[in-house]
Amino acid sequence: MSRPFDDPIPSFEHAFARAAAAQGLERRVIGRAGPDEIVFWTRPARSGPGTTVFLSSGIHGDEPCGPGAVLEFLKSSPLPDDCEWVIAPILNPSGLRAGTRENAEGIDLNRDFYRQKTEEVGAVIEWWSHQRPRDLVHLSLHEDWEADGFYLYEINTSPRGGLGSRIVDRLSGLFPVQNEGPVDDHELSGPGLILHAPEPDDREGWPEAIWLAKQHSVLSLTFEAPGTYGTRLRRTGLMAALAATVRRVSGPRHRRAA
Repeated sequence: MSRPFDDPIPSFEHAFARAAAAQGLERRVIGRAGPDEIVFWTRPARSGPGTTVFLSSGIHGDEPCGPGAVLEFLKSSPLPDDCEWVIAPILNPSGLRAGTRENAEGIDLNRDFYRQKTEEVGAVIEWWSHQRPRDLVHLSLHEDWEADGFYLYEINTSPRGGLGSRIVDRLSGLFPVQNEGPVDDHELSGPGLILHAPEPDDREGWPEAIWLAKQHSVLSLTFEAPGTYGTRLRRTGLMAALAATVRRVSGPRHRRAA
C-alpha cells in the first residue's frame, strides 16, 4: 500500500509543523507510546465562543492519505477564526511507520476505546476527558481498501442537524461515491452515507467516534476514501470533504441555518 512520504514520520512532522505554525496552531504532546510522541495541535477560537473542530487522522497506519489530506488542508486556506481547533494528524505513529493497520503491539487503536489497553488511546481519552466543548464536531479521515467510492459515517448526538447528505452531494460531482451496499458490513442510508447510531457494532470494540459520542454532545463524520483509486484521488477527496464540512460548521451562514 502506498505511503505519502518515503520517511513518513520525520518528513511529515517537519512539513506539518511549518503549516501549523503559519496557522497559529500550538504543538501539544498529550502522551507517549514507546519512543513516539502523541501530538495534538490546538488553537482557541479568535472570535466568539466557537465550534470546537477536532480533526483526527492516522489512527490506522495503512491509511496514509488522511495525514496527507490534513496537511494539504492546512496549507490550502486560513482556518476560520470562529472555531476552536484540535488537530491530531498521526494517532498511530508506529503503525504508519510500519504500514500496518495496528500499532507496534498489534492492536487496532480504533477498536480500543472501550478496553483502553494502548498508550495512544489512553492519551486521547485523557485529553478529551478534561475538555468541555460547547459544540463539538469530529472529523475523522480513513481509507477503505474494499470500497468502490467515497462514503462517510455520521453519528450525531448534538442539537445541530446532520451534514452527511450535504457533504456527499458536494463530493459526488467531483469524486466517485459509493452507491451500493453493504459496505464495511453496513447498509447505506443513501448514496455514500451511513447514518450510524451512537452504539458500537462490537460491544467491546469501540472506535474513537463511538467513545466521543458517549462522552460529549458531538456531530461525528468519519470519511472513508476508496482504496481502489490512486493515492492522489484519495488524498484530494479527503481534503475536499474536510473543506466542505468546515465551511458548513463555521461562519454566520451556519449559525443562521442552525
